[in-house]
Amino acid sequence: MSGQTVRSGVGTRDKADYLTLAANVVYALAGIMFLAGLYFDWRHSGQILIEQFALADEPNANSGLFILAIIVLALGYLLSVLGNKLEEWQTEKVDQTQEWTVDVGED
Repeated sequence: MSGQTVRSGVGTRDKADYLTLAANVVYALAGIMFLAGLYFDWRHSGQILIEQFALADEPNANSGLFILAIIVLALGYLLSVLGNKLEEWQTEKVDQTQEWTVDVGED
């Protein structure tokens, strides 16, 4: 049992848990944006939704959602890594090799 690690505050939600949850929400948002970009580029070719992230001009322009989805995905990754690092910092080493001696005594 020596060398085990125990996370402090077991059973409670901490900042690392909230960062992981936020990263999962951002991942879902990036997936939705990616699928929306596929739809708009397939059905409405040449229509620009977000001009700052569109790669080409008319008539072969993309909607700009792909580039924005990649940026949002990178943000989710950074949140996930930050949550994992925070969880590592909160992990404590517990030494369970302590020996206990009991003095019974004589009456």
